[in-house]
Amino acid sequence: MSIRFHTSSALLLLAGLSLAPAAMAADAPEKPCESDLCRSVRQSWSSVKHGTTDAAQWTKKETVKGWDATKNGATKAAKWTGKTGEKGWNATKNGTKEAAHDTANWTKKTAHDIAQ
Repeated sequence: MSIRFHTSSALLLLAGLSLAPAAMAADAPEKPCESDLCRSVRQSWSSVKHGTTDAAQWTKKETVKGWDATKNGATKAAKWTGKTGEKGWNATKNGTKEAAHDTANWTKKTAHDIAQ
């Protein structure tokens, strides 16, 4: 038994076969790719996504730590500068008082010596 196709029948059959996968693909829901390449790409993308999230969280934590350290360091530096400035001001004030007192004593003594 042999099957014979007329040329026009064969063309219709070929046209129908070539359209069938496209029509079936349009009706069928998309299935995830199950090849090794697809799985590898999905795993790589998942790793990149998790790595990016982890990097962003780490950067945020380190930025907060850095900001806190800077803030604390600036506060400590300001306090130290204030204390040191106050000490310096007190020393200058006391030194000026002592110098004025010494100058007054020297002037008195010199005036007394000249008067005699």
